[in-house]
Amino acid sequence: YKTLSDHPFLRLSTFSECLNQPDTVKKIPHLVTGSWVYGTLSTWIGDTDKNRAWEMLGDAKICYDRVVSGGALSDEQREQATIELAICEGSDWFWWFGDYNSTDIVSDFEQLYRSNLQNLYRVLDMEPPSYLFDSFTFGGGSPEMGGAMRTGNES
Repeated sequence: YKTLSDHPFLRLSTFSECLNQPDTVKKIPHLVTGSWVYGTLSTWIGDTDKNRAWEMLGDAKICYDRVVSGGALSDEQREQATIELAICEGSDWFWWFGDYNSTDIVSDFEQLYRSNLQNLYRVLDMEPPSYLFDSFTFGGGSPEMGGAMRTGNES
């Protein structure tokens, strides 16, 4: 940050500072919903396995809301539960699920995702649902066919 703030051609600011200077705010004439990958939301949703992961997260969020609003957690437990929920809500989990990534990569991320959801339930002092102990996505793609990584040029 220090290097950036000392840069002669850059002026750092916050969103609030920009919004308070209407002459610098420019309208975007057209904004497309999607991702730099395929230009759609398919990176995160739509595939059966991705949708299942969202359902699992939705179930966990309902439990989180119920427990937190019930006031049964200490401040420390509530803070830990919020951190666990944020980990589970990271959009990159959903990137990995589906059949286009390789089996090994999908397996690692899928297992870690389920483990994080299990941790959230435990912090909420709840038994994790049994489905969190079973794999739900297996991959099957290969990197050359558009998976997580592509081979580089060999020299």
